[in-house]
Amino acid sequence: MQKSSKSVIDLSMDDPDAVAAMMQYCYQLDYTDRSLELSPEVDEVSDLRPHVDVYMLAERYGMSGLKQLALQKFDDMATTALTIHGSEEQLLQAVRAIYAPSRRANADQLRHVIVKICANHVQGFISGSHTTMALVFESMDELPDFRSDLFEEMATRWK
Repeated sequence: MQKSSKSVIDLSMDDPDAVAAMMQYCYQLDYTDRSLELSPEVDEVSDLRPHVDVYMLAERYGMSGLKQLALQKFDDMATTALTIHGSEEQLLQAVRAIYAPSRRANADQLRHVIVKICANHVQGFISGSHTTMALVFESMDELPDFRSDLFEEMATRWK
């Protein structure tokens, strides 16, 4: 966020779809995923990333209502995604975005949600009944913070 001497906020470096969602939220207290509007034939859970981007934008600009809405939409969609074959790449992309060292906002609440969702499905993954998590769990080598958070969550459940 750059502020000029004219009190103008430059949003050009932010994701255009996330900015559009932020503007829609300002008027309607809700937002829709523009990728669904552009491609209605795409399954509703096909992309978790827009909600991550909206959350990050809301966090940076101090919009707590939008942040909570994006968090809830992400939680709902990620939970649904676990039941759909082929959604593992979207889950992995969401985890990568949330844990990216280059992110420009605090993602602690998003991290908590994705770790909780993944922890809820660890046993199913181990038994082979939740194959959608395979790609996400196999990626833990590249995401040591995710691995640490997930193991910490699992440890609290197994006390």
